Amino acid sequence: MRARRHALSAMLFCVAAMTACAAAAEPPTFQEATRQLETDAGSLLGAGELGLSAVRRADDDTCVPGQVRHFFQAESDLADASAGLLARLRDMGYDEVVDDLDLRDEGQEVSVFRNPTTRVTFELTVISEDTPGIRVVGKTVCYAPE
Repeated sequence: MRARRHALSAMLFCVAAMTACAAAAEPPTFQEATRQLETDAGSLLGAGELGLSAVRRADDDTCVPGQVRHFFQAESDLADASAGLLARLRDMGYDEVVDDLDLRDEGQEVSVFRNPTTRVTFELTVISEDTPGIRVVGKTVCYAPE
């Protein structure tokens, strides 16, 4: 009888733990992801040492037909600000998923960071050609209309 009680308790604990993990893994809504992208973008823009200025913020439909995503784009003419951007994104909970060795292009170095919780992605491109600088593009994943 005692063993059954412990087995039942253990089983209920496992079910509760699995439910909690499943609930935490649900992706954010479009509005939640957009809000987080704007908050994180605002943090990057507010860092004066990075010299970023917003170029564009919008929802776009470049996803599959019927889906939408939100994006943010900023630029800086301070090519040496890339280390500060990388550190700041890491501090905000972003993981580097692609580095410039994977996406290197002539005269450009690219790094991609993704927040595993919000699924927001930031792409940093360091341009070292004619006019050196940095381009930062943040975006949500594509969402079906709610």
